[in-house]
Amino acid sequence: MNSIAIKPANTKSELEECFRLREEVFIIEQSVPVDRERDEHDATALHFLALVDAKPVGTARVVLKDNGTVAKIQRVAVCRSKRGMGIGKRLIAAIEEAPVLEGVDHFLLEAQTHALQFYARMGYHAYGEEFMDAGIPHFRMKKKKPSL
Repeated sequence: MNSIAIKPANTKSELEECFRLREEVFIIEQSVPVDRERDEHDATALHFLALVDAKPVGTARVVLKDNGTVAKIQRVAVCRSKRGMGIGKRLIAAIEEAPVLEGVDHFLLEAQTHALQFYARMGYHAYGEEFMDAGIPHFRMKKKKPSL
């Protein structure tokens, strides 16, 4: 059985792994232009790293909005060889439960259309019209943080 762990990426080497995974999935696999994948939010976003048997295999970042009450989940990526193991689900769940995001009351994301059902199973609801981002169809999705 593989050991899956999700952790905040706090060190320079952990952040480099996040960017490497994003490059692998978005730039190489999905042909997203480099200047669209990396942006000004990378410096201030919260980055998360998914590890299988202590090896980096997935990442996501969170950009806080509206004085920290809204968290926009972005750049969710799992390397191709590890998809289907529940890593993406664990990554999203860990973000939603992260102590650093305790002041958040809503989560937002822009899902690639093929991933709508993945996010819907975790309680996200699509809204608005389909739109293109980097040549890939997307929908905006949101989820209210459950009250404790």
